Amino acid sequence: MKRGSKRGASFVSIVLLTITGSASVQGDGLDAMAGKALFDRLWVPAPASTDASDGLGPLFNARSCATCHAGGGGARTIVTADGRVDVLGAILRFGTSTGAHDPYYGAQLSTQAVPGLSSEGSAQFLPGMHMTLDGPPLDPGIKTSIRLAPSLRGRAAFEEITDAEILKRADPSDADGDGISGRVNIVAGRVGRYGWKAQNPTLDDQIAHAFALDLGLSSPRQPHPHGDCTAAQTACLAAATGESAALDSREVSNQMIDLVATYLASLAAPARLDDGPRERLFADTGCASCHTPTLSGKSGEQVDAFTDLLLHDMGQQLDDGVGEPGVASSEWLTPSLLDGRALSDGRRYLHDGSAATIADAIGKHGGEAQASRDAFLKLAPNDRTRLLEYVKGL
Repeated sequence: MKRGSKRGASFVSIVLLTITGSASVQGDGLDAMAGKALFDRLWVPAPASTDASDGLGPLFNARSCATCHAGGGGARTIVTADGRVDVLGAILRFGTSTGAHDPYYGAQLSTQAVPGLSSEGSAQFLPGMHMTLDGPPLDPGIKTSIRLAPSLRGRAAFEEITDAEILKRADPSDADGDGISGRVNIVAGRVGRYGWKAQNPTLDDQIAHAFALDLGLSSPRQPHPHGDCTAAQTACLAAATGESAALDSREVSNQMIDLVATYLASLAAPARLDDGPRERLFADTGCASCHTPTLSGKSGEQVDAFTDLLLHDMGQQLDDGVGEPGVASSEWLTPSLLDGRALSDGRRYLHDGSAATIADAIGKHGGEAQASRDAFLKLAPNDRTRLLEYVKGL
């Protein structure tokens, strides 16, 4: 996927010189390098001497994209400073089954704040989730949802998959009677394909969404300079912002988002191994019905996917009570299984990290995935091991 052919070279060079001290790479490689520099950048609160580096917060969860997506990967387990094992790259979302947010805390728990403000609280995720709030209790009816940062490798290519390819696989009324009724999430007239609830139609939308909620940085797509601050958080709303006329009057410009997207497009998923017997097991158990190995791209090419980019009701065990507008709390976008073999160490599985192994994750599948789960559990032990090895190797 090629992006930004009309981008001003001087802006890209300035980014590289500021962040890396080098502007020697040319063309698309320079764009990707500049995008990586922005992806890795440690943002600072406003005001700061560097106009294009400030605006962090006022409330936030991380200072850089790379904090949660090291090397373009996803959330992982770490050993904390006090010797505990916990998850890095997890956040707590707040909401109701219809997608309403908490009137005080907003959409998610912000665990860090700029100087002069206090964070909203803290959370630990292992061995079980424990949350401490530094303000009032959650509003009645508000639930919490753990959301892990997914791997970003290979995800940019999903923009090349046609809407028609996604739509033709939807079967919201289960007309074929196979128990699978995947559906498309239409967002402002466009097909959603990014985010745990398919709430973002494009990669640029997803990047802007993460900048806004996780780092508190505004952009033309997310024009909220105070991030997730709510009307009840008056001190947060009074904090300085880093919005600048040089950045489309925001803290992150469209060009900066496009550069980050170019970097993500350079993070290809690892090449798949040719393994016919294991692939057949994957298909025969029904896994491939939703974790579709390839989807057709705009030029007729086959895009490695291992997702159908549809929403599915995953049953009671995966219903945490937090939905999005138009998306039920039990519905989830089929996550791609392309996570990168080199990044698998320390992984947790499912949207909330509640599964320590792939087998544990399959065991929690219900709803539309129950038949596939049951087929997996009925496999002979040797076949079950072979299937798990196949999935782990993607």
